[in-house]
Amino acid sequence: MKYLGSFALAVLMCACADFAYASDGHGLPWGNFALRMLNVAIFVGILWYAGGKLVKGFLAKHQAQVKEELETAKDLKEKAEKNLSLAEEKLRSVESECARLLEDGKKQAEAIKAGIIADAEKQAARIVEQAKLAAEQDVKNEIQKIKAQMAEEIVSSMEKEIVSRLDKAEHNALIEKSLSKVVFS
Repeated sequence: MKYLGSFALAVLMCACADFAYASDGHGLPWGNFALRMLNVAIFVGILWYAGGKLVKGFLAKHQAQVKEELETAKDLKEKAEKNLSLAEEKLRSVESECARLLEDGKKQAEAIKAGIIADAEKQAARIVEQAKLAAEQDVKNEIQKIKAQMAEEIVSSMEKEIVSRLDKAEHNALIEKSLSKVVFS
């Protein structure tokens, strides 16, 4: 029953060939037609007997291989989709991590900047304080120099005045008196 369609097709092809032959004005040669049909049936039988198992085996193998490849492809597709979703999730987490790290970096940079500015202000205040102390010390030193210079000038001036007021005899008497006090003491 399975092969009835194939057999009917072969018969139809032979009949068409006979009708074409009969259109020449000749009658239908039913004996020739029957022999041809027998010839086609034997040919199909030989093909079926010799190659049927091979064709069935090949088609069965091919069908099994195609099914296996489809299943493998489905598995690969599922794995690829799973890997894609994991990669997308990792990408999202990496992007959020990068944004968080960037924000943390900005905060740390601001903290470092504030610390540097605070240290710089402290150092500037120390430098100003040191400069004030140095200036005060310089002023004190200059005042002492000026005092010493003034004292020298006053002593020199007094010495000149005393020398100008005393005559030579009084001067010698004073020196003698000073020496006698020094020697007796």
